[in-house]
Amino acid sequence: MSRATHTVDVLVVGAGPAGLTVAHELALAGVRATVVDRLPVANRHSKGLGLQPRTVEVLDMRALLDAVLVDAVARIPDGHFAGLPVPLTYDRWESAHPYHLIYPQNLLEQLLESELARRGVRVLRSHELVGLTQDDDGATAIVATPDGEVAFRTRYVIGCDGHDSAVRRLGGFGFPGTSTDFSGVVADVVLRAAPAEVLTRPRRTADLLGEERGDRRNVAYPLVPLPNGRYRVVWAEYGGAVEAARPVTEQEVRAAVVQRYGDEVDIAEVEWASRLSDAAHLVDHYRLGHVFVVGDAAHIHIPAGGQGLNVGVQDAMNLGWKLAAAVLGRAPAALLDTYHTERRSIGARVLENTRVQAYLTHPAAEFDALRRTFVTLLGMREVNDRFAGMLSGLDVRYEIPGEPEHRVLGARMPDLALDRGTLFGRLRGARGLLVADAAYGDCAAPWADRVEVARGDLSRWGATGVLVRPDGHVCWVAPDHDDSPGHAKRLDAALRTWFGAPGR
Repeated sequence: MSRATHTVDVLVVGAGPAGLTVAHELALAGVRATVVDRLPVANRHSKGLGLQPRTVEVLDMRALLDAVLVDAVARIPDGHFAGLPVPLTYDRWESAHPYHLIYPQNLLEQLLESELARRGVRVLRSHELVGLTQDDDGATAIVATPDGEVAFRTRYVIGCDGHDSAVRRLGGFGFPGTSTDFSGVVADVVLRAAPAEVLTRPRRTADLLGEERGDRRNVAYPLVPLPNGRYRVVWAEYGGAVEAARPVTEQEVRAAVVQRYGDEVDIAEVEWASRLSDAAHLVDHYRLGHVFVVGDAAHIHIPAGGQGLNVGVQDAMNLGWKLAAAVLGRAPAALLDTYHTERRSIGARVLENTRVQAYLTHPAAEFDALRRTFVTLLGMREVNDRFAGMLSGLDVRYEIPGEPEHRVLGARMPDLALDRGTLFGRLRGARGLLVADAAYGDCAAPWADRVEVARGDLSRWGATGVLVRPDGHVCWVAPDHDDSPGHAKRLDAALRTWFGAPGR
């Protein structure tokens, strides 16, 4: 029996935060992606909880933050590394949003999906990718649906389908990594009763409860309050790996909570539970031809500090505007390749820092000296700043070829007041933004359909002009100590490199 074939510009596989963010970025540029997801209904569970400062900035840049703040459970003014009792502070990074938000993943997905629906994009559920081939002109994806298999002929396939990604497997992506040393569980429970000392432990102090009992294999963490009387519980056991695919039972959760938190903790209901481990894998390429992988499809690691969700959203922000440019015929030949060169190094860094955090939370006595050493190091201002920037995403800086070194080049541009509005406000349409005086503004006039022009005081950053990409990163700078006429020539080159030929 022949399959129906649908022709689409972009097929996004997976409707989690990364997939919905890619689709949202495309929609802002006028490109309507097709989004498929194997699950029959939208995720109803909190799963990822924390939004890091850079993700909060990204939400502000897309006019989504106000809606997020309405339902955010808590705002936390500093970060942590492996739960060590030294807060990471964000003063050094000049962020308008120097805080974490406790905001359940399912609410973020609902928000993004509603924004997509408003723009005519809907998620096709119970649609599972079962086949994928490529040729010179695009890709063909075979998708199983409740009504049988269908084929999608598309220019690009974007794999946002999680740690067991079908896109990664069918697309032939290498996924090297390391095996697990521990098994753990993360669960959301409704408590009928619990002793106050369990509920009021410092949220970011990794409380090695197993160590207090002399058990050097088990570790549990303080409970995190959620809306409607629910709590997040997390525990791990070292040296006894459990098959990740084995479902977590309610009996297992109840027994583990009593063992690790005490029999005074009375669970009324187990809403959701999932296994976790410190297995770490990273794809060798983020792009193979017409196929890309994003978020957990590209990298998996211990869920330390919520980096998986946040890095996935930031992967999507990096790729989305570039894909839109390609679909609209505006992308220079090398633009899509920059997704791999810019984001894979970030994925590698996340695997490294989460591996270190796994060591620091290991309850064995031989790691006590390592913990004490890190507490000392994090108490040093420069070290604290470095770790705060890394874990928050605020320090991400991409290499911008062909441009002279400058401290904001390749970095995220902090929000600032402009002659009309603010920098984040002017980025809400997912277009480029040139902040400079009139002379440079004239240089950008041929790109007026994709680059806005504004004026603002850049003196605190040592510049008289910056060109900001749709993802908020700077790709050209006019330094304030040099009025060379060559800056205009470099601006023209940067506009062509990142935004294509003029007037198209």
